[in-house]
Amino acid sequence: MSHIIFYAINGVGLGHIARLSVVQRHLESHNPDHSVEALCRSTMGSMFFTCPCTNVPRRRDLTKALGIRGVSGLYNLLQTRLRPAKRKTVFFDTYWSNSVVKRLKAGGHRTILIMQSFKPDAMFEALQLANRLFDHVFFPCEAEELEYHYKSHPKLWALLQQDKFEALGPFVREADQRDQTEKVIFTLGGGGEHDNEDPAYSVHAYLEQYVETAHILHAAGKTNLYLAKGPLMTPDIDLGPLQVLETMSLPDLFGENTCVVTRGTYNLGWEAMAAGAKLVATTRSAISAEHADSRNQYLASKQYSYCAPLNAKALAKAILQDKPAKLQEATQLVNARQGLSRLTEVICAK
Repeated sequence: MSHIIFYAINGVGLGHIARLSVVQRHLESHNPDHSVEALCRSTMGSMFFTCPCTNVPRRRDLTKALGIRGVSGLYNLLQTRLRPAKRKTVFFDTYWSNSVVKRLKAGGHRTILIMQSFKPDAMFEALQLANRLFDHVFFPCEAEELEYHYKSHPKLWALLQQDKFEALGPFVREADQRDQTEKVIFTLGGGGEHDNEDPAYSVHAYLEQYVETAHILHAAGKTNLYLAKGPLMTPDIDLGPLQVLETMSLPDLFGENTCVVTRGTYNLGWEAMAAGAKLVATTRSAISAEHADSRNQYLASKQYSYCAPLNAKALAKAILQDKPAKLQEATQLVNARQGLSRLTEVICAK
């Protein structure tokens, strides 16, 4: 039996927590003999993870929770290096503490990173460091998508060819049920705000365009129009024809007759397509390092989904179109969950 720890941060959304919780749930259901726990910078972690979850808001709390702090921590590291049965596998998602990962490595613990796509310069810098610190680095997307984003950047593309880096394909939460009601759901994921955000991409700006889009749709005869209010969102605008949804299990409300409108978050996008829902992704904040707009364009180029600028008329036009031609292929891709099988294989390897 091995000891596996998942460490998730939180930011303007809850994507890192959600993604690692998918891995944790899959592992526990398929390999229940492992000892699993989660450490999380969000108090909402326990809503996602089904294993014991501890809130560790600061780096010193993380080092303490991992038993690598102070003199006793150094002693524990030496002991684990000499006693393989005491070694841990520690998962990170996209963000990590250099000092924490270095000390884990010094103790012989295994470190694994799941890395989302960043803009090329930021991605190259992050992967250079990750290459030195982690035993495995996985991407929750197809290899073809990495090529789309990065092949025109020779140094980054050459780095990605190393054996340590591996594309797994998408994986997201599975819904317990499917809602077949015809509806349009507008969402901003967790609904948090970036610091120093361009006003054009503030939560308020998204909501303004969402409401105007809803008015256009309502005039066209659409009545089941919803705003999924994320736990980090406080709407400050008259929502007009939009009805508010509050749930921590939004994928349960997706179905083949649903259209999901989002600012291009990984989890919500693939959760929608997994349900056979039509996905319309709109422009993402320019200050975010995440390569969301390129991902939206890739999915649209595959005819899995639509992408549209943050403009009510453009959003309404995309929403009123028929389903993308190859949505069914996207549904089959994500529901195959091949990436989770590969992660389980790596985790359980001796």
